[in-house]
Amino acid sequence: MKSSVLKVSHLAKKIKKLQIIHDVSFDIREGEILGFLGPNGSGKTTTLRMIVGLSKPTGGDVTICGHSLKTDYVKAMSNVGCIIEGPDLYGYMSGYKNLELLANMSEGVTKQDIDDAVTLVGMEKRIHDKVDVYSMGMKQRVGLAQALIHKPRLLILDEPTNGLDPQGIHEFREIVKKLARETGISVLVSSHLISEVQLMCDRVSIINKGRIIKNASVEELVSTGQVVWTVDQPLKAQTFLKERFALDTVLEHQTLTALVGVDRLPGINRTLVEEGFKITYVDNKKQTLENLFLSLTDNKSIQ
Repeated sequence: MKSSVLKVSHLAKKIKKLQIIHDVSFDIREGEILGFLGPNGSGKTTTLRMIVGLSKPTGGDVTICGHSLKTDYVKAMSNVGCIIEGPDLYGYMSGYKNLELLANMSEGVTKQDIDDAVTLVGMEKRIHDKVDVYSMGMKQRVGLAQALIHKPRLLILDEPTNGLDPQGIHEFREIVKKLARETGISVLVSSHLISEVQLMCDRVSIINKGRIIKNASVEELVSTGQVVWTVDQPLKAQTFLKERFALDTVLEHQTLTALVGVDRLPGINRTLVEEGFKITYVDNKKQTLENLFLSLTDNKSIQ
C-alpha cells in the first residue's frame, strides 16, 4: 500500500465552550485524489484551515509527508501547494512574469521548475500573454502552475472550479487527474460541485456537524450492490440463478435485477454464458454521489 502523504489524526477544535470539530481523521495516499465534502456549517472550512496551519487545533494533529504541523510546520508546509478559490494574479503582467515573481519569493525554485509547471498545466502557448486577456480557465491553469512550481507532494484545491464554464471545468478536472496519475502528487479537493467530485476523485470524506460520517472510495459510495442483466431467456435464467447461485431476482421484461457481491459477478456471468444464455447487457446499478450526500446530511445543501 502506498504511504500517506497527508494524515489527519483525531483533529478537534473548540471555540470557547463550543466544540466545532470532533475527532476528525482521514488520510490521502500518494497519487490519490480525495474529495472533501460538507454542507454549510459542517466544519469543512475550519478543518481545511487547520490542515494548512491557518487555525490551531485544540486536539489531534496533521502530518504532511511525515512532518507534524505542531512540531515541524515549515517542513510540513514546504510539501504543500494550494489554490483557495481564485488565483491571485497581476493582470498587467504576463502569466510567466507572475510565476517568476512568486518563484523569487520561494526558496530553491528554478527557471526549469517554472517551465515544468507551465507544461504540466498546458499553458506553453499562452503563458507570455498578459493575464488581463486570459479566460477564467486560463487564469485557473496559471494559478495551478503557481501551486506546482516548488514541486509539492500535496495539492489542496478549495472550490477550484468556481467561475468556470462547463468546458473549463472539464479541462481543469482532466489536468488534475493527469497530475495525480503521472506525477504521483496527492490532491485534496473541496468543492460544492458534487458531480465533479464524483468524476475527479478516488475517495471521498464527508463531514457533517463537525464529524466525518463517510470515508470511502467513490465506487463503494455510489454502488447500490444491485446487478442488472438483460438476457434472451429471462424466465429460465431467473430459475437457473436461483437454483445454481441462490439468487433472488426481480424480473421485468427481459431484465433481471439482484443483490450480488462484485467478487461473485464474473463467475456468475461466465456460468450463464456456458449454460447457453445470451447476455446483451450487464451492469452494476449506481446512485449519484449527490443523492448519497443529501441523504447523509439531512438534505442540507453543500457549501
